[in-house]
Amino acid sequence: MKYLILLLIVLVGIWWIRQQRKPKPPSDKSKDPLEMVACVHCGTHVPENDATKGTKGAYCSQAHREAHEG
Repeated sequence: MKYLILLLIVLVGIWWIRQQRKPKPPSDKSKDPLEMVACVHCGTHVPENDATKGTKGAYCSQAHREAHEG
């Protein structure tokens, strides 16, 4: 009988440890993927919110916008 109780305690301990190790889903939804755009001048992909907008498209930097449009 005492071995049955000991086995039960060990099994419950293993179950509890496995429950603690499960990864929890992220609760923060602000880490959505960013839209990537290619620079018209060199083709480098940059996040859309970091790109420099020009009349001919998006650029990775102000220097590339000036070189391509100027």
